[in-house]
Amino acid sequence: MKNKYGTIVLIGFKGSGKSSVGKQLAKLCGFAFVDIDTVIETAHAKGGRRSRVRTIFKKYGREYFLKMEGNALKKTAQMTKAVVSLGGASPLNPAFDKTLFKNARFVYLKAKRDVLFGRIMEKGIPPFFDQEHPRRTFNSLYKQRTPVYERIADITEENSGTRTPGEAAVRIMKKMEGNQ
Repeated sequence: MKNKYGTIVLIGFKGSGKSSVGKQLAKLCGFAFVDIDTVIETAHAKGGRRSRVRTIFKKYGREYFLKMEGNALKKTAQMTKAVVSLGGASPLNPAFDKTLFKNARFVYLKAKRDVLFGRIMEKGIPPFFDQEHPRRTFNSLYKQRTPVYERIADITEENSGTRTPGEAAVRIMKKMEGNQ
């Protein structure tokens, strides 16, 4: 399948399948797959030992993480022939600007609320969730972020688990080509 866009940017809540679908989408397009978390981890590692984004957030705090993520957003916005998976909160980062992503299509991977919460909890409670009431934090973030994703998206693809990542990628390509 051909893609006439220079970049495909995947947005959506943590656990929506941005990485798994993104890798399949990149294969279909012949593009590189870039996860913004990896960009952040690599930039952070230049000062020493590599850490996961969860650890960076927990150890260095929200402000440091937002700065690192802002730099990663600016870097990924310059990429072409890439499928970029943004973090769940990336579109809310003060440094986020959709217009910096030239010739890009934004794809919102949407999943049902309970499906997302279950996927997130499989990996443990994220450091930015209330450890005593994770569902309350999730519900609040879901309510805050969903309208942002919907506003930014050029295309929305439901990804609650009824399709394989490869099938979701094919559906996205068809939507981008205007065939669906």
